[in-house]
Amino acid sequence: MTTIKERSTDFTQDKSSAFFKDLKLFANLRSTELAHFSRAAQIKNYKKGQFLYIEGEQAEFFYIVCSGWLKLCNTTEEGEEVILAMLTKDSVTGESAMFEHGRYTSSAQIAEDSQILSVPLSILQGQLRVNNQLALNMLASMVQYQRRHELQLEQYLLYSAPQRIGCFLLGLLPASEHKDGATLDLPYDKGLIASTLGMKGATFSRALHILRDETGINIAGARVKIDSMQRLLKFVNGCYSQTHLRG
Repeated sequence: MTTIKERSTDFTQDKSSAFFKDLKLFANLRSTELAHFSRAAQIKNYKKGQFLYIEGEQAEFFYIVCSGWLKLCNTTEEGEEVILAMLTKDSVTGESAMFEHGRYTSSAQIAEDSQILSVPLSILQGQLRVNNQLALNMLASMVQYQRRHELQLEQYLLYSAPQRIGCFLLGLLPASEHKDGATLDLPYDKGLIASTLGMKGATFSRALHILRDETGINIAGARVKIDSMQRLLKFVNGCYSQTHLRG
């Protein structure tokens, strides 16, 4: 596997300042503080299948997803892939390498064509030493990441495979659209969705049939039609609130 190393075009100052300001990691920082990051930011387009970085590799940058989907994964000693997270717009990754002897602890692969912003990790390290607000933001980000993984484990233990798929579909929609029916497109292929939800392909297929029978949803290719949002919410029986509404 090879990692894409070439740098990209500059992320123009007028766009980058506003972009960084809206990210949780940089919340409540002054414009002069944001400028350290925006001046060094680079943006690049990536194609599905490319690797952003590889587990164990020396870390030079941290990354912010501007669009598309990114898969974080580990590889076991037996060569099996374990998906840790799926990241999309405004997600930050690679920053934790500074606490892991400067090496990435997972691999990041483009799951769908993406636009990714890169910033030298050395700038983040330097600013953390002198900026208390940034340090607090980083701590909050790490706690939230751990909480999401704890809730994901809880979901696997408490809810059935069909319920987890239903929860995943609800999570693709803004909460404001949970009152009526809706139509949406799956963000990436079904095999990857199954792996993300901790299922084998056959289990996912059977669970999908059960979900259709129980809730009346219709899935044709990547298009999902939900006629009754309340029926779906009732079926997932708290699964959605466990993973999305508790922080």
